[in-house]
Amino acid sequence: MTPADLAELPVRPPAPTAPAPIPENARQAFLAASQAQKKGEQAEALKLYQRALELHSEFPDAYNNIGVILRAQEKLPAAAACFRRALALRADSASMLSNLGNVLWQMLRFEESAAAFRRAVEIEPTRPETLHNLGLLLHSMGEYEGALDCFTKSLAAKPNTVDVLWDRSLTRLAMGDYERGWTEYEVRFRLAHNPTRRFPFPLWEGQEGRTLSLLVHHEQGLGDTIHFCRYLPLLRARLGRVVFESQPELVRLLQTLHGVEIVPFGQEVPRCDYHVSLLSLPRYFKTDLSNIPTEVPYLSAPRDTVAPVLRRPSGTKLAVGIVWAGKPTHNNDKNRSLSLDRFLCLADIPGVALYSLQKGLRTPDIETTGAEALVQDLGSQLNDFAETAALLPQLDLIVSVDTAIVHLAGAIGIPTFLLLPFTPDWRWLNCREDTPWYPSLRLFRQPKPSDWDTVFAEVREAVAALV
Repeated sequence: MTPADLAELPVRPPAPTAPAPIPENARQAFLAASQAQKKGEQAEALKLYQRALELHSEFPDAYNNIGVILRAQEKLPAAAACFRRALALRADSASMLSNLGNVLWQMLRFEESAAAFRRAVEIEPTRPETLHNLGLLLHSMGEYEGALDCFTKSLAAKPNTVDVLWDRSLTRLAMGDYERGWTEYEVRFRLAHNPTRRFPFPLWEGQEGRTLSLLVHHEQGLGDTIHFCRYLPLLRARLGRVVFESQPELVRLLQTLHGVEIVPFGQEVPRCDYHVSLLSLPRYFKTDLSNIPTEVPYLSAPRDTVAPVLRRPSGTKLAVGIVWAGKPTHNNDKNRSLSLDRFLCLADIPGVALYSLQKGLRTPDIETTGAEALVQDLGSQLNDFAETAALLPQLDLIVSVDTAIVHLAGAIGIPTFLLLPFTPDWRWLNCREDTPWYPSLRLFRQPKPSDWDTVFAEVREAVAALV
């Protein structure tokens, strides 16, 4: 969950009868800047806003809108300063206080952010955007009950707002309130960026029978598919035929699921009686914390898979696979991904050998950080998840940020230390060192935002204890 982009951009400056009259030439520069901003012409908008301020230095809307642009450009301290300058000129603006709260949140200054949002709520108690933002902040602080209260009040002021319904569902899931969480999670198909898939056969609503066929289609990331594919064999026990449309990278691995037909995405799917999305299955199975399917392993490498053979240097007592970064396109990647340097605190533990499972753009980090003598690169030798699944049992431990490798290790049953930011994904719940989804995982959480030092001190101690 990230700060909602709810900044209000005035379409016109205040009327000339305001306490501090604005010269007409400054008003015109502001209007031109607003139009440029709406068109996405940010550089031109900044020039025109600055021109408006040259003509009239006490122009709060200009400072506010400059702050919105700077926030979008990740120039957070300057954005915060602009919002504060705007508020110095118009202290009772709930929208400007909300904007300030958003940027302070992104700067991980949670308490200051909460103060700004709460002041905005005092000014306009039923303003839905501010209540939504405060709810998002409280969720990120782990104050889930407060977040739910804010979302509910926001929905009371502006019913059926899809983004608020979505964020409330994530908060319920993070709390472990799966009964209501899974039901509300279905609102994701009403999000603008996540339209419902269309097929020439109807949506499944839980019908069962040995004569029925069901197409299950993937959604979201590779880790999500590995996480929730555990439900596919359970479906097969209730239906005559189950077809799963998978990401191509996972096809060979998922072919080991008993009785499930796997079709790669992009290939024509067979006609079935019904279709359903993979992440809707927990709702159909009425999953709660007491009945999560946890039979492990539920995935394994195909028998004919050839994987790299692990080379253990002399004296190795613990072979540790590491992953330090996920995909940069992930919406929380800046908080979950790390530098390889962080993991080198494990390299000097006697008996520990480090092996990189890192894939993608960050694989060259081994060379750029000068860690070739400390970390063996295995990731560049792996072509798909089937080969990775064949390799993992050769390792004694995985230490990783929140990526698909963690889900694969958990699905196979490999001991894994998962490193979590202060605000983790909903599935890892709150204040737990374990997870009901994967018995072999141990969770290491930041005690406060950006505090990886404490996490790695605990991980180093735990790794040394295993040796």
